[in-house]
Amino acid sequence: MRWHSHPLGLVKHNFDMSLIKSLTAGGFIVRDWTGRLLKAGAAYYNNTSIPMAEPRALCGGLNSAIEARFDHLIVEGDNKIVIQALAEKIHIPRQIHDIIKDIHAWRDSIKTSKIQKDKHGSK
Repeated sequence: MRWHSHPLGLVKHNFDMSLIKSLTAGGFIVRDWTGRLLKAGAAYYNNTSIPMAEPRALCGGLNSAIEARFDHLIVEGDNKIVIQALAEKIHIPRQIHDIIKDIHAWRDSIKTSKIQKDKHGSK
């Protein structure tokens, strides 16, 4: 997989999770349109379920982007359920309902945001 540039002036936030045995972790990376690293982070979630780990990773990155005052943002991940829930294309699953609603509230503070599925993702 390789990074692809995005429109001038926009910042791209990618998020993902990892599962080893029954332990989960998540992370994010924020890059500008040139590919320059602006922010990155990761967290260990212990026994958090897979459906919860993806949106938690998204929250970490989104919070970091908002604190850094990045207000023209593309959000990209490979989890189809999370992306569709954020785009309000599906009924939000009960397990991730509260965290998706929190993300929607944060998105209101961003001038431009676009939610998209990573074309190279497998989930």
